[in-house]
Amino acid sequence: MASLRSPSPPSRGAEEDPGNLASITIPASPFMQKLGFGTGVSVYLMERSPRGCSRSPWAVKKINSGCSGIQRSLFQQRLRNEAQTLRNLRHPNVVGYRALAVAPDGNLCLAMEFGGERSLWDRIQERRERGRGAFPAGAVLRVGLGVARGLQYLHTEQRLLHGDIKSPNVVVRGAFESVKICDVGVALALDENLEARDPEQPYVGTEPWLPPEALEPGGIISDRSDIFPLGLTLWEMLALSVPHLPDCSEDSLDLLGAFPEGLRGAGSSCRGLGKNGKNGKDWE
Repeated sequence: MASLRSPSPPSRGAEEDPGNLASITIPASPFMQKLGFGTGVSVYLMERSPRGCSRSPWAVKKINSGCSGIQRSLFQQRLRNEAQTLRNLRHPNVVGYRALAVAPDGNLCLAMEFGGERSLWDRIQERRERGRGAFPAGAVLRVGLGVARGLQYLHTEQRLLHGDIKSPNVVVRGAFESVKICDVGVALALDENLEARDPEQPYVGTEPWLPPEALEPGGIISDRSDIFPLGLTLWEMLALSVPHLPDCSEDSLDLLGAFPEGLRGAGSSCRGLGKNGKNGKDWE
């Protein structure tokens, strides 16, 4: 097992002090269940119940060992940025921060809460493969309300634009009793008018879910730039398909790798998040 060090949450904007890191033991990747993946990173399930003690599991995002030096530097900065943002967020519809850890080789690992969720992307694909048709209205409503409440918190209380809303970045549990937004690694700061504070800072997003203003030269990025992709995410639950793509198979999604931040981009790391589970109601 690798011994990792986790900092205590500093005040907003403070730099982490490597000298004040506690020790956290996290199993090597082969000994953990893989939950999801993104560009340069994978997410694993870390069970935390030693000696019979019951502790909630964590989802741990780790940089892949096959990354080049330049890629590793980029992904480590993204993890650091995501941790700095996530550690200041407290809302039932936003995945919670647990720890930012430094491995002995210098690589970072980001630990987040995990409550048995699966990505909405996985639930959509599973329903499509079973030929069950659109999700019932109640399920669509629960997802819409959950994500909207999380976005309202980000926009109005934290002055943050998520910047990559889509089904892989929404995790749900059971009969949609829990709906959470994940992956804030490309979030943008908003000003008092809820517009992007720095117009020069790029809106990343993911191609099929991009709002019109992100595709237009001089388009104004604002809180509305999260609402448009939310609408497309709810559309996914009805059409069981990726917006603007004729085929939502994994092969067709791989074609997006040509874009700088496609589905394998910074916001895709929660794809596949969660364990398989069923219940007797028509929520799946």
